[in-house]
Amino acid sequence: MTKYYDPSGTYKAYSNEGKNLFSEAGEHIGYFVNGFLYDTKGIAIGHVKGKWILDKKGQPLYYTA
Repeated sequence: MTKYYDPSGTYKAYSNEGKNLFSEAGEHIGYFVNGFLYDTKGIAIGHVKGKWILDKKGQPLYYTA
């Protein structure tokens, strides 16, 4: 399991297989395709860059430890 943290270091989400993203409560909140993160409506909300997920403006959303 990969855990994702917000920029302040608070645990926010996880992924078991690297394809779907779940909130800390287990709610499906998005999915990954070709290095991009999409919400459950199919809207791109960010992209993966190393251990970071950056939003459309390049600001950090989440990171993995």
